[in-house]
Amino acid sequence: MRATPRAKEIEMAQYKHDRFFKFYIQSLYKTKGETLQNIQVRNDEDLEIDLMFTVEREKSGWLSENLGLFDLLMQEHSTLIIEHYSSYLEETDINKSITRKNLYWDIKKKELLENAKTKSELTSRERLSKEAKQQIENQNPFTWILTVNCSEKLLILCDAQPAEELGVGVYRLSPILRMGIVIIEQLVDSPETMWLKMLGNKKTAQSAFESINQLSPERREKNDIISACIKYCVYLKDIPTDSLTPEEEDFMKTMQEIDAWYEGEINKARLEGKQEGKLEGKLEGKLEGELEGKLKGKIESASTIIRAKFSASSLTPQIVSQLKQLNEQQLDEFIVLMFNWQQPFEMEEWLSMIEKSKR
Repeated sequence: MRATPRAKEIEMAQYKHDRFFKFYIQSLYKTKGETLQNIQVRNDEDLEIDLMFTVEREKSGWLSENLGLFDLLMQEHSTLIIEHYSSYLEETDINKSITRKNLYWDIKKKELLENAKTKSELTSRERLSKEAKQQIENQNPFTWILTVNCSEKLLILCDAQPAEELGVGVYRLSPILRMGIVIIEQLVDSPETMWLKMLGNKKTAQSAFESINQLSPERREKNDIISACIKYCVYLKDIPTDSLTPEEEDFMKTMQEIDAWYEGEINKARLEGKQEGKLEGKLEGKLEGELEGKLKGKIESASTIIRAKFSASSLTPQIVSQLKQLNEQQLDEFIVLMFNWQQPFEMEEWLSMIEKSKR
């Protein structure tokens, strides 16, 4: 049976939001564990697991970065499958989630059993101890379904029970399913939920970002989420406008508003930096005096991002000189890369590489 045009439109919308969702969670949790995506459990794209997260509790991110309710969800189990639905959750979505997890676990469990027997030097007929079997069973993943909204009827149908210790909007299904549902539109507005609410609808995402923008610019997770938003917006910009759904057009506007806000923050940091550092003022004055038009504006943007993300001292005369040698396309690439770089040496290496290629 062929899919109807409306069904195809919904599928495409979900696919495009999936890209953002996966990049968003990988950006947030790269300091707290390992994320894998598009895990194929059978030769069928519809049965791929979107995202799997393995908690690494020894990582420092758990101590230095508090993501509120999101952190509690991501510590539910040592191995988690995370699925995201950008509209209403349907019964078929839950059924597919159960199928994907079971197919994955059937294969993974056999692999773990064989490895355990080999390690214990047991024959294929000999059995593992109860303790060894339990250790393997403990690796059976837990699935969180993150959905913008869900009907009360569906919650009753799947016997979803409120996870009261986690707050309103979080439900667990029957223990045998090892699965829970988070309804983003039901979550209360608070600093504890804002990181999850960025995966909600347009209005919810805007409200969440207003909360996130109050955080210190030194917060790693804040900078990376800005990067995720901008990258998603760039991805949508590459898609012909007539193929965008109204929801995607709204989301694109939201991301553009976020981008505009961030530019304003950078300009604010630049003005504050002028007052605080004489060297910074001289460097900026030099740029303003020598460069004109669009190229000058992009060099100024690159310079202010360097100051905002690293420090005024990172904008050395050598860096300024290297920026002035970049063409418009290279400056665009540099600005995008700045959102990913965590240390000044990464920026310096890239600029040196471009400089060498021109010789």
